[in-house]
Formats: sequence, structure tokens, C-alpha cells
Amino acid sequence: MFFLLTSCLNNDDPKPNNPDKLTILAYLVANNNLDDDLLANIGAMYDGLAEMKEEATLLVYWDGRTAIGDNNSKHLILKYQTDGKGNINGAPALDPSCPLDDVLAEGEIVKEYDTQYSVDKDVMSQVLTDMIAKSSTTKFGLIFGSHASSWLNSIYPSRAFGQDGNGDNTMLIPDMVEALSAVNKKFEFILFDACYMGTTEVAYAFRNVCNYQLTSVMEVPAYGFPYEDFMKYLYKGNVDDYKKVCQSYIDFYKSLYSEGTSAWATVSLIDSKEMDYLASELKKEIVAHKNVLANYDTDHLQEYGRSNGPYIACDLGHMISDLNGGTIPSAFRDQLAKTILYKGCLEKARPASYAVEAMNYSGLGIYIPVEARSNWNKYFKTLDWYTASGWNEVTFSWNF
Repeated sequence: MFFLLTSCLNNDDPKPNNPDKLTILAYLVANNNLDDDLLANIGAMYDGLAEMKEEATLLVYWDGRTAIGDNNSKHLILKYQTDGKGNINGAPALDPSCPLDDVLAEGEIVKEYDTQYSVDKDVMSQVLTDMIAKSSTTKFGLIFGSHASSWLNSIYPSRAFGQDGNGDNTMLIPDMVEALSAVNKKFEFILFDACYMGTTEVAYAFRNVCNYQLTSVMEVPAYGFPYEDFMKYLYKGNVDDYKKVCQSYIDFYKSLYSEGTSAWATVSLIDSKEMDYLASELKKEIVAHKNVLANYDTDHLQEYGRSNGPYIACDLGHMISDLNGGTIPSAFRDQLAKTILYKGCLEKARPASYAVEAMNYSGLGIYIPVEARSNWNKYFKTLDWYTASGWNEVTFSWNF
């Protein structure tokens, strides 16, 4: 059990007096085996704030196994505010070596909730609305932390995002998008600290609710993103600094690999507004090769499913190259470059099966319908992406 936090409940919503600044919201669903790791992420975010040279606010929604505060709450919002001069919440920032208990004790509890399922779309929408109301800015970035499995409606046994208790308490991507849309705020970025979210299906779904997406097409190691290294960049709110966030992720796991620790990584920065154009270019390619795709062997493509098995996502660029005799057509290549603003991967990984060939890594994965995944295929056909990308034009040689 962690030590009790000081609680300062304030029902007066702050007025937006820093319109040009950005508040980061972290939505952490940790009522699962990631509880300790996501708690540690809060500590890393705190350490990142301590390095800030400008004022900044972080709001964390916590839903975990660990109870926090005087009321032993497992559903609450914590607030951390730095003055950019070495103080957080009005006190000198704690040393990075201090116990995590102390970091949590420095958090200001601005709202507590009764027991609720954080993977319910109405709950998510309300929590995000509450977080925004507790901020004095008009711009927001969003971090999602939990288990995930791309767009899929079922996979060993998670579905899409989150696991609140057992495997049935999870969330579909369309419900997440609906929850964010209801908040009536377009987020500057969404950082997915969750597995397999760097796919065309997910990026397309979130295209209208955020400007940029920072994401991984592979599993994200339990440690997650090294927030202590890049919080100052996230608050800048521009492409060059988002690229630095991605580079920090790659550098961190490269260093772990060099030290002999288990380490792997893929990361990409996606320009959301380009996803409609990418879908249009992809549709041209799928329609032009629909006869090949009707019975397409994906085994030779770079594939990103590891411990959860194959077929989750093949590399988008590798597929287009393969369909065109080893060359990506210029129109598609140019649009891909506009969409993926940064891509990075580890070519040497531990375990070795998690290594990625950089030459075949485009920054996005794509699901290619295969006969072996009949349950996935049935749900895949309900996605907007299915029609937008042209898969509905393909008549497969097997029952689809």
C-alpha cells in the first residue's frame, strides 16, 4: 500500500488563462497486471516535469489495483503542476531516486470517483471532461496507458484497448473515438503507451480527434515510454519536438539492449490529417491488385505480431512494394512520407524474434484479411477503414 496523499478537492473550475500552453492528460487503465508499471510511469512523468523550464500541468486519471489517498480510492484524478523553476505543486521537486510513494504523496487529488469501469465510453468521456475542467489551458495532449490489441475485437482475450479487471472489461476503438468526440476538444496529440496501436485501422479511426499520433505497431514493453526523458518535448506541441519524443523512445531501448536487457521497439509519428489521403492512395493499390489480394500469401512480409501470434499487422510499405514488384509507386511513397513524419525501430532486439528490418519498416502496420482469422474478418468488415481503404472491392477466394 502506498502512503496517503494530501487531498485538495476544489469544485471551482479554473478559467482558461493560458490559452497558448498545453496540458497533458494521462488516462491509465491499470486494474490488471500493468498496475506496478503504470504507477512507475507516473513517477517517470513527475521526473520529466521536474526538468521543465516552463510552467506545465499534468493530470493523471488512475484506475488501478493500488488504492491511493485518504479514501483508498482506486479511481481518481491526480494533478501535478510545475512552475518551471524546480517546484511541483508548490514544493521543491523530489529527487528521481526518491520512493514512488513520495511522488504519489505529492499529487493533488482533484477528483475521486466511485467504482466505475474506465473502459466504458461514457465514463471515459466524463473523466476527460472533468480533467479538462481542472486545467487553465485550452490545448491538450492525451496519453493512453494500458493493454491494447490494435483495432481487434478479441485477442487473447483483450479487445482493442484497456483491461479493467477481467478480459471482458475492455473497449473497442469506435467507442474510444466516440468518447473523445463527445469531449468536443481536438487533442494536439495522442500518445498510445499500449501495444499494437500503430496500424492503419487505428490511425484512421482517430484521425479526426487529434492532430498527431505517437504510437508503436509492435508490443510496447511493460516499462512503456521513458517519460523522464521527453516530457519537455511533449509540451512544446510541434512536429520537431514530437520527433524527439520518438527518438527518445528508440534511444532508451537501444541502451537497454546494449546493457544486455530485453529490449525491442518500433515507434512512429503520424499526421492524422493525412490519413484520408493515405486511405485514398491505398484504395487505388488494393483495387489495382484485387485479384492478387484475393488469395495473397502474407508469410513473406514483415509482420509485427509476436507473443500474440501472427497476422495482427503486416508492414504497409512492404505490402505495397511486394504488390508492385519490389518498388513503391511514387504517388503512394510521397503520401506515406506526408503521413509518417518519423519512424524508428530496433534492428537488434532481445529476444531476437522481436527484431525489425528497417528497410521493410514503413511506420504503419496493416491487417491483410486471411482465412485463418474468421472472427477478426467478420468484425473487420464493420470498420469504416474496410470501405475507405478498398478492401470491400476484393473478392477473396475463401469465404469472407
